Amino acid sequence: MDENTVLSKNAKTVKVKQGKNPRPLYPHQVAAIAELNTINKQDLFNTLVVLPTGAGKTMTATRWLLPTAIDNKKKVLWVAHRHLLLEQAADSFAVNAFSDIVLNRASFKYRIVSGQHDRPIHIKHDDDILVVSKDSIIRNMDRLDEWLTGENELYFVIDEAHHATARSYRRIIEHIKSKIPNVKMLGLTATPFRTSEQEQGLLGKEPLFTDDIVYKVDLDTLIKRGILSTPDFESYDTDILLGDELGLSAIKNIERLDLIPEDIAEHIAKNKTRNSFIVKTYFENDNHKKYGQTLVFALSRLHAITLKNYLRITVKSTV
Repeated sequence: MDENTVLSKNAKTVKVKQGKNPRPLYPHQVAAIAELNTINKQDLFNTLVVLPTGAGKTMTATRWLLPTAIDNKKKVLWVAHRHLLLEQAADSFAVNAFSDIVLNRASFKYRIVSGQHDRPIHIKHDDDILVVSKDSIIRNMDRLDEWLTGENELYFVIDEAHHATARSYRRIIEHIKSKIPNVKMLGLTATPFRTSEQEQGLLGKEPLFTDDIVYKVDLDTLIKRGILSTPDFESYDTDILLGDELGLSAIKNIERLDLIPEDIAEHIAKNKTRNSFIVKTYFENDNHKKYGQTLVFALSRLHAITLKNYLRITVKSTV
């Protein structure tokens, strides 16, 4: 058994490791944490941290929460809409728990709750961190109420916070704030403004994040610092038409919230013609040698697994 005592598949007691965390933070992450420390002097806040994709939003938030919340025995609720985001957050808490920032505790507990992880009924009052899908928790608010019993302060993180304008997120936010007097709400996003309507929902008319953006850095700045790579865009047309039957509501969700209907997403992930085209384009004319190591952003976990299998078959056939 490793240093984490496994309570269940998705609930662990994390033992704080002795010494200094070997993973250094980038200057923008240090700056973001400094700004968060300043706003944390308030009894409550509703603010955003805006970092480009790849700039370490999860790392920044967990490295701030470990000494600020966990070390002081304050509970953390982390909400996201995708299962992979939940796992990344929980893992980040575990791998970054070192005694140089968690001074007063030898261990803490986290639990991942979603349709693919632990069930809300298993939430325990002594869980320090709940990492939950918004769909699971909105149907089980009573379990959240029991977890929050006796608390007067909560650190509440919304991952990919541009989704927070959705009605389901607003219900969760309103419910929590009705139960806890001092909610410290932090939204993490790379894209706070998708449309004028979206901007009003986050920071304008009837805003969710009334304390504005506590810290942001843009993509160009991090590229110039050598932290992120300069993108070299090439576009290809697959000649595949999808979503002819989409209604206006679904189209708006795609435009504003990056939410592709599940049936369309599954169709894209399984589309043999499209997947073959992607893999063929990567390998033709020795493009794979030109690109070298390549990071593939897939539509979903299913799509990532499907593309992996296509790539594996292509590699075997060329050996």
